[in-house]
Amino acid sequence: MSKTIVDKRSFYTAMLSVVVVMIVSGIVSPHISIKVLEANGLLWVSLLTLGFMSARAFSSILHAELYELLSARITGAIGLGLILLSYILYIISSPILYPAIKLLEGFSAGLFWPLMQTLLVVGVDKNWRSRWLSIYFLVGNISGYAGYQIGSLIIQFWGSESILYTGIIIGLSYLLLYIIISPSTRYPVEKRGGISFRIILRETSRIPELIPLVFLVGGVNGLLKDYLFAYAKVLTGFTEAVLRNYWSIAGYTGLILSIVFSHMLEAQGHTRTVLVISISAVLSVIILPITSNPLIVFTVITLCIIGIRTLRPILRGLASNKTSKPEMGIALINSLANISAGITPFLIALFSIII
Repeated sequence: MSKTIVDKRSFYTAMLSVVVVMIVSGIVSPHISIKVLEANGLLWVSLLTLGFMSARAFSSILHAELYELLSARITGAIGLGLILLSYILYIISSPILYPAIKLLEGFSAGLFWPLMQTLLVVGVDKNWRSRWLSIYFLVGNISGYAGYQIGSLIIQFWGSESILYTGIIIGLSYLLLYIIISPSTRYPVEKRGGISFRIILRETSRIPELIPLVFLVGGVNGLLKDYLFAYAKVLTGFTEAVLRNYWSIAGYTGLILSIVFSHMLEAQGHTRTVLVISISAVLSVIILPITSNPLIVFTVITLCIIGIRTLRPILRGLASNKTSKPEMGIALINSLANISAGITPFLIALFSIII
């Protein structure tokens, strides 16, 4: 373990951040979705994801320049501070304004999370970076689902009005700790030429068979961020506290089974089998409009989580092999998936109103 960690301050800042901040997000985000659902309906819930993803995409472009200019400590503190500011604004604002506040939260996330991934990368030996990034994302998912359950306990013992206050208190406490433990290093940024629209089109033309699948995976992942949680409440009629527990169980189950399928791919080479299973799992989302059975609803959510977590590394790997540069392929997949994640919930909600 000690041989793999080359910068303890960077490594432990990244790992502690993904645990604490994802728990806080798991506490707060579902509550925001439910408040918007109850006040303004599913279309407004879809705007939460659209605003978050759009703002995150914009700020992700800026984060590298900022932590070269201001240091990791200051940039991270700005990101965390803006996340806490968005939570304060949720308290004092009407739910009709929450999609606008989500823009701020998304902008903050675009500053904070790429920085944490950078800290992890510089904190471990280069031969262990891929493995630790996989662990990092797994720990983040588990922490997020734990936040759902913690939020359920908060509602049961102190009421739903305590959710945002709890998130702010935990967030402020961690902000102070972050300022103490985080590195003050200014990391150099590799300067690259701008990527023109022509280059993007050229590289995208190399992976035409992947684009529909990328949009499917990105779109369902976007639905899981806000829309499906609210939609599950509409279907089941569960209270927020009960819904949180069901959702977290579905999440844990999906994570475990996705690891099993990933092992089938890596250890036994069953690529075609894994692709068929994963695509079928993601497509199971189409069952939701025709059922209100809680067992079926949360089975579908589990299947979607399995499919998304299994397909994402496969798609990145395929794209990195087909494009002119591996990093270009991964960047394209991420960009297309994020676009789909933002617009899919909105289009579905709009379509459901029209019909």
